[in-house]
Amino acid sequence: MKSITILAFLLSALLLCNAFSLSGLSNSSGSLSNSISNSLNNYINELKDKKRDLENYLSYKNIDRDIKFNCKRALDVYYDKENTSELKPVVIFIYGGSWYSGDKVKFTKFGSLLESNGYVAVLPNYILFPYGGFEDMVEDIYKSIQWTFKNIKKYGGDPERISIAAYSAGSHLTALTLLKSVFSMENNGEELALFETLEKVVLLNGPYDFDDFSVKFLGSDPDIDNSLIEKLAKIVFRTPNVSPTDILKAYPDGSVTSLGAKKFVFFYTSLDQQVTESSANNFMAQMKRVYPEVDIEYVYKEGYEHTTVTRGVRAGQKEEEDVFMSLVNL
Repeated sequence: MKSITILAFLLSALLLCNAFSLSGLSNSSGSLSNSISNSLNNYINELKDKKRDLENYLSYKNIDRDIKFNCKRALDVYYDKENTSELKPVVIFIYGGSWYSGDKVKFTKFGSLLESNGYVAVLPNYILFPYGGFEDMVEDIYKSIQWTFKNIKKYGGDPERISIAAYSAGSHLTALTLLKSVFSMENNGEELALFETLEKVVLLNGPYDFDDFSVKFLGSDPDIDNSLIEKLAKIVFRTPNVSPTDILKAYPDGSVTSLGAKKFVFFYTSLDQQVTESSANNFMAQMKRVYPEVDIEYVYKEGYEHTTVTRGVRAGQKEEEDVFMSLVNL
């Protein structure tokens, strides 16, 4: 019985860490063999993409690589090395990867795209599961933002015009980091201080409440709170605070005067099978409830899947590059 319990727990952790990427099995009418074949093809394609990403990373010139922050962590800065006297807007890009994968090399094209469009870009690595839980990830992201405010001017970046763009798990962690900072919450035993106000926060395809996964995959009531999956997430990722939406629920109507940024942009896509649209909608509703003056813009894109924008930008596809830059420039 003990072995079965352990196996069940490991399976739950695997599902969580893959952001429920197996959802296609439960929702599809196709056979298991087709699903396995598709997964294998995706894996092979990802290996090819990884080689391409590394080549792009090593060939780019306007970059300083592997700058240390928070002790062991590293970040890259993409900037115009010929002109650092004219201060440019800054974008910190926080990648996704289901909390267990991804790195700054994989998303190098986001840095070069931003730099070629007149921005200074910062791409930090952050600790991944199982080596760290959510509080460790938040710590890395928090420290990378602190580093940017303190150091970006020397790279030609304007510390008064710093924005964040984030994708999927990165959107979740960015929202969690900002709220913990805004409300001076404890993280890894340290109370997080409030940042200077960010110019903009752009969140793409993010999950903001683990209860939404219970609704999607277990058929739970849409109003469920602290569901089975959320309870598992708290155990697996070793923190009582896993859902940004739930943090806001604890605050009365109109009780907040800032959420850490002048403007928020949320992006969701019609064919996203990993994260429900309600996750963004419910989070935005809570933001507006506690801070009615919050500036939010919501962009809904037909015909795109969860990874369409990131795969397109990584491959240098102009359409997806234009979509991403349009969100940053809103």
